[in-house]
Amino acid sequence: MRRKLTDGWRGWLLAGLSAFCVCLYGGAAETTPGGQLSFDEAVGRLENARGYAAEVDYAVTLPQAQDDVVYKVCLEADKAEGDSLCEADYLIRWELPAPSGLAEGFLAYFDGHHYRFRDRRLQEYHFEWDSIPFLTRGGGVQRNGQFVDLLPQAIGATLRRMAGDSLVALRFNPDTVVGGRRMAAVTAVQSVRGYTGRVMRLLLDGTTAMPVMIDNEFNPGQISEQLVVVKYEYPGNPAEGGLPGSEEALRHRFPEVFEKYRESNYSIENLRGEPMPGFSLPTPTGERYARTKGDRFPSPAVIALIDPDAGLAAETVAALRSAAAMSPRELRLIMAFTGSHADRIDELTGGLRPGEAVLMSARSLARDCGAVSFPAIMVVGEDGKVANVILGFNNSLAADVIQSAAAL
Repeated sequence: MRRKLTDGWRGWLLAGLSAFCVCLYGGAAETTPGGQLSFDEAVGRLENARGYAAEVDYAVTLPQAQDDVVYKVCLEADKAEGDSLCEADYLIRWELPAPSGLAEGFLAYFDGHHYRFRDRRLQEYHFEWDSIPFLTRGGGVQRNGQFVDLLPQAIGATLRRMAGDSLVALRFNPDTVVGGRRMAAVTAVQSVRGYTGRVMRLLLDGTTAMPVMIDNEFNPGQISEQLVVVKYEYPGNPAEGGLPGSEEALRHRFPEVFEKYRESNYSIENLRGEPMPGFSLPTPTGERYARTKGDRFPSPAVIALIDPDAGLAAETVAALRSAAAMSPRELRLIMAFTGSHADRIDELTGGLRPGEAVLMSARSLARDCGAVSFPAIMVVGEDGKVANVILGFNNSLAADVIQSAAAL
């Protein structure tokens, strides 16, 4: 089966690349006859693509492999106006059949935030926390993620860069017909130290300039040769819920990923000054405690998310009770345990005390707050807004809670 898929696709692609009427070697594109795309027009449309959605077959052939590796990729993207970090806001979902089952993941970028999920691990990067990953050589994490180079905005940026590179021989054919469809064709040969490092062949729709097919040969003729063939399809309505422009929207698309595989407490750190999320949780005695987002408290509240099976859970409960007892202000203590075993929670708390609420099965609340490590403690004012967030246990936890409450 080796090369079965890629050879068929390549034959279709190469049929449109037999003649080139415009040649570029780092210079500007020549004008084309009326009604045909010029190189600059094609690049401009790619760079400025809005509301973009496509489904992609991404086939990789390696000399030593028996069969092609074929990914199914769903692309959603929009031009990122005024964003110097990336040409597009995007959501890229992919899947790959594997002997152990279906492997799948996603990448997303918007407004200085980048997320990537694979191998049951959600990595995230936030420019306001750490700018270095976004500014590293080669474009940063937001541009170098798997499949990001398939986006039209990225293709446009690549073509513009190639047109100005003396090591790239680039040719453009504004008018060819492939499979009865009018197309524009690009080929680029990139040299590295006198050797051909990459040959790229690209077909664009002759009207919209959106990508139809890409054929990439890396290190042709070498032992490390690799062939990648990409075929685009444009279903009528492939997007599911639109392009997420916030973490809340991304969490809504992938709730299980954020709940089970998140590795960063970024979100809960950013609750400061924001309304406490609403919740409705059971108590170990079978009752229910509920509040909606924006509800006020009769006095300042300390809401603690605690993993009952983690070390220092008992010490956390003791420190919080000590803070509530010593605070010069009345504090409402709400201890929300992520576990669902009432006996274990009773063992930790020894029962309910005045001014307290003990809740269980709080993983949904932890997810909504963005907490991934525990304890995570929120000091909330009477206005229902989070005044401070304290992460982890330390010997000064009681004093930290008292100080946060006193500052309200």
